[in-house]
Order: sequence, then structure tokens, then C-alpha cells
Amino acid sequence: MKNYVTYSLLAIAVILIIFITQAGSLLQDEKITAFNASLVYEGKGDFKKAIDELQKVYEKNKSNYLFNVRLGWLYYETKDYSNSKKYYQEAININQSSIEAMTGITLPLAALKEWNEVQIMYENILKIDPNHYTANLRLGQIYLESGSYANAKKYLETANLQYPAEYEPNLSLGWTYYYLGNTAKAKELLTNALMLSPNDTLATQGLKLVK
Repeated sequence: MKNYVTYSLLAIAVILIIFITQAGSLLQDEKITAFNASLVYEGKGDFKKAIDELQKVYEKNKSNYLFNVRLGWLYYETKDYSNSKKYYQEAININQSSIEAMTGITLPLAALKEWNEVQIMYENILKIDPNHYTANLRLGQIYLESGSYANAKKYLETANLQYPAEYEPNLSLGWTYYYLGNTAKAKELLTNALMLSPNDTLATQGLKLVK
């Protein structure tokens, strides 16, 4: 009798292990299937269906970083900026070191004109990666726009040193130097900008001022 009970318990344990393993496998397959289907729909330009595929299984995967960061992107593409912000924020909550998610959330924040939040997010990125190109460029441009030229120079110089052949750092830093009174440096950078972007209006205007 004792052996029978032991064997019965063992059989139940084996059945439970098999059931749990199969259930886990099913959930995993469901997650992969939904995510892959979402990618296919996005490739076809059908963002609504791409979102729907993820939302079908979202409740089971709401703590999954990839689901949230992807929904943030897809909702941004559909111009649903509030939901985009919501899901990007969830992704950040899950992984607070994710520069990817922090960069992503600046898109809906900018669309919603929440500029203070955009600035804070770029500052948070630079705490993790002080040389991050996009954060330095955008933060510099924010300071340039607000007339804080010394701060703009600090960030834009970092971006320009990293990517000296890029149009935006040359243009923005060129204008920054103009406002700071360094016309020689402004001329050099604005000339670069015009070389990189032929007939560019902003570069042309700047060069007229420094000649």
C-alpha cells in the first residue's frame, strides 16, 4: 500500500510537471507568435493590426519590456501620443537604464509639447551616457532655442566632436557661436553646414550675418 501511494504521488508529480511545462511553452509560443505577427503587420504599414496583435496577449505580458517599448513606438506611429507616452514609460519603469526607451519617449513628449519633460529625459540619458550623441544634440538645441547659449555650446560641442560631418551639429553650433560673438568659428561651422546641405536656408542666413 505504501509503495502504491508513493508511485501514485510520483505519477501526479510527473503529470503536473508536464502540464506546467506545456503551459509555459504555450505562453511562450503565444508571446512569440503575437510579437512576430505585429512585426509583419508593421512591415505592411498596418499599425492598428500591429498593435492589436500585442494587445491580445498584453495582460499576460504587461511586465515584458519588449511589449511595452514596441507599443510605445506603434502608438506614436498612429499619432496616439498619450498611449505612446504611457507604454514608453512602462518600459522605462521595467528597465530604468534603458536609453532606448528614454530616447523613445521623447517622441510623444515632443509631440505633446511637454518640453520640460523632454529636457529632463535627455538629462537622464546623459547621466548614464555623457557622450550620447542624440541627447547632447537635442539638449543643446533646446538651450539654443531658449537663448541659453553657454549651455547650448557645452552640449553641441560634444555632439560636433563626435560627428563633425553631420549637418545638425554644425548648423546649431554655428548659430550658437554667432550669438556668443565668435564670428570666425560661426563662419567655419555654418560653411560646413552649407557644404553638407546645399542651399540650406538657415546656414545661408547665418553666413550672411558673419560675413
